[in-house]
Amino acid sequence: MHPLRNPRPHFSLATRLWPIACALFASFVFKPLYARDIVIAQSLDLSGQTNLGKDFSNGIRTYFDAINNRGGVRGRKITFVQLDDSGAPEKTVENITKLLRENEVDVLIGPTSARSYLAALSAKPFSSSNVALLGAPTGIRTNTGESARVLHVRASYRDEARQLIAHATKVLGARSVALVRGEGEESEFAAAAFREEARLQNLQLAFDGDATQWQARRAQNSALEAVVISGDAIGVAPLLTHARATARNATLFGFSTVDHRTLLELSKTAAIGMILSQAMPSAEKTVHSFQREHRQFMKTYRDEPPSLHTLEGYVVARALVGALNRVDGEPTAERVTAVLKRGVALELGALNINARADNDSIRFVNLSAISKRGELID
Repeated sequence: MHPLRNPRPHFSLATRLWPIACALFASFVFKPLYARDIVIAQSLDLSGQTNLGKDFSNGIRTYFDAINNRGGVRGRKITFVQLDDSGAPEKTVENITKLLRENEVDVLIGPTSARSYLAALSAKPFSSSNVALLGAPTGIRTNTGESARVLHVRASYRDEARQLIAHATKVLGARSVALVRGEGEESEFAAAAFREEARLQNLQLAFDGDATQWQARRAQNSALEAVVISGDAIGVAPLLTHARATARNATLFGFSTVDHRTLLELSKTAAIGMILSQAMPSAEKTVHSFQREHRQFMKTYRDEPPSLHTLEGYVVARALVGALNRVDGEPTAERVTAVLKRGVALELGALNINARADNDSIRFVNLSAISKRGELID
């Protein structure tokens, strides 16, 4: 055969390497070398007087640790970045600015105090971003309308007030109800919600005042049939003792801001029988699978006793992971926010969560009484 008519094919080195180069280029452009971590951030009070921040954080971290231990969310690990704001609103703004500037944040979890929460909403870095703020453990709601990127998990103080008033007036038949505004970060916000709900229900309050005005009230065995004290355990304790002495026939009520174990330590027997509203189911019971899972995770990853606040953190984290599992593609802030805004339905026994920006329905509120053994009885 003539060599010129059927020449032998000749490939240069560059020609041979070209397909390999194209494949490598395509892998860099069209397929990431690794799955980016999902970044969740939070500014919260970790150094305040109460255990709320620490317990709430432990509940969140416990669930995230369990998810990461299983391989993450569809192969992506969760990185949880927190900064302590000591409950100071100006520090909250500083922290959120830092978190959003230095991290590729996919979602924010809300601060643990009402004033810090309000500061976060007004912080320019948040308002100008596409990041959603989920599950702030405060019952405050703004009157001017919240951002469409703010999504609540727990009930509002208005929800709690509605239940407290219904139990006092309809179940117990109380006609003389007092509202005492105690000390504490959340006290004035909870009292304002109760006052507004009472107004809507045409309930005339027999007393409406602060701690000083209540302590100055010396009437013995007054006609008061129900006394609602807003505030945390530290702020409620002295007012509770005074109520036992001056309104002996009244049933005493408090909001979910009261940690019953701390209240018992401070006020001893005066706390027995007080009825507290709860925005989360009991963390001590094991009726439902999520309660058992929460207790087991706390034992495995934290070795600390569960509480209502650790359970709330766990629920917020679980709701968020449920949303992340529904995101198509990489869970960017825009995609996570879009899924959250559409609503994340989560059924946990009696606790039915529909975290959606325009959802104003009443969420889980339960009333529990403090027993002689120091337990909460539904």
